[in-house]
Amino acid sequence: MMGAVFVPTSVFGDTPGLQHEWTQTVRAAGADGIEIRRELFPPGKLPLAECREANRNSGLRCIYSVPMELWDENGRLNEKQLSEILEETGILRPEMLKVSLGHFVAVGAARTAGVRKSSHGQVSRSCDERLIRLGVILDQYRTLHGPLTLLVENDQTPHGGDAGNLKAFFETVELIGLGGVFMTFDTGNWIYAGEEPVKAALELAPYTAYIHCKHVVYSEDHVLQTVPIPEEENALWRELLAHLPNCASRAIEFTIPGPESLAKYLKMLRQARGMQGNKRETERLTKG
Repeated sequence: MMGAVFVPTSVFGDTPGLQHEWTQTVRAAGADGIEIRRELFPPGKLPLAECREANRNSGLRCIYSVPMELWDENGRLNEKQLSEILEETGILRPEMLKVSLGHFVAVGAARTAGVRKSSHGQVSRSCDERLIRLGVILDQYRTLHGPLTLLVENDQTPHGGDAGNLKAFFETVELIGLGGVFMTFDTGNWIYAGEEPVKAALELAPYTAYIHCKHVVYSEDHVLQTVPIPEEENALWRELLAHLPNCASRAIEFTIPGPESLAKYLKMLRQARGMQGNKRETERLTKG
């Protein structure tokens, strides 16, 4: 089973505006959902209710993307900001909330040798307590508003885009049984962060529930830049999808030439083949 296809509002440009006005365009192009970007809201009161109603009227699923780091510079849960964002999420009512990892570093040798366990097989107390608190906050939200999947994305920073840190985080999540927390795998951000994309895909595929597809090249000035995904069969984004769960949702993550080109890129995403997982893995990712 292939996952849904989403359209981030950032594909229409990075100028803040009324994102709910794009819902009909997104639906007409054949998308299943829309990704609302917090950084693209205009100054003032956030039009979260307007976006919620536009999504419902158009029948679009929703992901809320927020440029926040889950763990602060001291390795602590960014609890205050997360609580504020969850208040906004309660108004928008998306099915998934997407953030960046931040400065999470597992204790001891976890960075290079996996999450450290005690002689009884338990994850180290420090990691345990940090993740348990995150689980409490998420459960409080779910009690009030219903299901929510937390997505943690590899960003373009040395810390939040570090494949080892991300793997240690998700290993810890799995070891303590923290449900509803998965990965957004951005195909291009690995290049900005100096990581090896294919290696990251092989290691992080078990945790991936959402995939941002983009293409990254060097400009004439030797600066990395994001461009639309190419059609070539040997393109890197296609190779990465082949290593990632086919049931994971997908999105394009680059500025498109114009709204008329949206359907073309969505078709490319739908036709690209992903890794066929077993039934148990498919159910785990699709249900959170």
